[in-house]
Amino acid sequence: MSSRIDSPAAYIIVLVILLLLTCLTVGISFFPLDRDWHLFFGLAIGVCKASLVALFYMHLIHSRAGVWSVVCVSIFWLTVVLGALTYVDYVTRSWIPYVPGH
Repeated sequence: MSSRIDSPAAYIIVLVILLLLTCLTVGISFFPLDRDWHLFFGLAIGVCKASLVALFYMHLIHSRAGVWSVVCVSIFWLTVVLGALTYVDYVTRSWIPYVPGH
């Protein structure tokens, strides 16, 4: 039972889109933008590419609701943990005195 999403043409189209997004990432890096805009565009393009890879190459587009719930919970906890670790790192940087040479 194959659908149009499982056809080789669909995988080639997704590959071309991924390559175009990679070229777009490299192209944006040459624009004289503010640091925050480079970060925003880089992360936005990265999320789009990761979504395409997960949906098509990891076959999440055909997965059951249980698999989708595991993916959503994993992404949620990854965001919580990375956010908490980043916040703790930012807050505690001033606790360690500056030591020259280290």
